[in-house]
Amino acid sequence: MNENEIKLKVQALVDGEITGREAKKLQQRIDNDAKLQHLHAKLTQMRGLIADSELPRPLPESRDFYWNKIAETIEHEKRAGERAAPPTPASRWLLRWLAPVAGVSALVLLLTLQQPTAPDLGITLNSDHELEMSDDEIDVMTYNSDDDSMSIVWLDYSMDIQRDYMELWLD
Repeated sequence: MNENEIKLKVQALVDGEITGREAKKLQQRIDNDAKLQHLHAKLTQMRGLIADSELPRPLPESRDFYWNKIAETIEHEKRAGERAAPPTPASRWLLRWLAPVAGVSALVLLLTLQQPTAPDLGITLNSDHELEMSDDEIDVMTYNSDDDSMSIVWLDYSMDIQRDYMELWLD
């Protein structure tokens, strides 16, 4: 046995958990070892101090009555768990499923109605991906890169700038 197991056995002996032949063997070992004698004495002293300072707590009822109440409570909870739940009315079932569905549909409707609509710029994209414009107020710049197989089209929709001012600024 290692030292920790021996200490636990000495503690069990002091607590009265070891009896008979094993207790006699352990007592002989304690008698032959000064460390174990010291540990045994300290544990016995501590047990005495705890026992002397602890106040007795009498139960208001007898032990049998107390444990019968606990057994009845356990039995009552078992029976309550075994009982089938009463069937829910159709209105509760309908409310349980209809309320979330109505909430989700209201949220989807709200989100779709709040999306901004893009202004109609009169731009159409043909099947050959060429850009056609029908509005004179939009400036278009196109960049094609054959190396990257990419085309970039920049649309400038500046309605608030007057054309005369733009021409003066560009000159």
